[in-house]
Amino acid sequence: MRAKTWTGAMTIAAAVALVAAAVVTSAGAREQVREIHLVARGMAFYLDADPTTANPTITLQGGERVRLVLRNETPGIDHDLAITSFGVGLTPVAVGHVAAFDLEVPDRPGRHEYVCRPHAVMMKGTVVVEAGL
Repeated sequence: MRAKTWTGAMTIAAAVALVAAAVVTSAGAREQVREIHLVARGMAFYLDADPTTANPTITLQGGERVRLVLRNETPGIDHDLAITSFGVGLTPVAVGHVAAFDLEVPDRPGRHEYVCRPHAVMMKGTVVVEAGL
């Protein structure tokens, strides 16, 4: 009779451990920061992973945490990066330098503009915010 009690207790303990692990993993996933790397080259932005598409559309999820990283590869010209409707932006970044900012994406779907403020006529793209996580 004692063996059955011990086996039952072990089963319950294992189930509790699995539930606790799932809760911790789920909380950790929400707190992760997704990094998006942009490169300022000439008078356009490019995703580091796609060096051919100028001023790409960036899709974000409402409520997600994002780090936007800008690397300037344009000799003699400083660039910045701002999403003014979110109230975030960088100070000018010199050639060969990298800067970043973190944000929690507002949970309101829509389209927003990202720009290099000194060169906004040519260096601008769209941020699409989709429904929250």
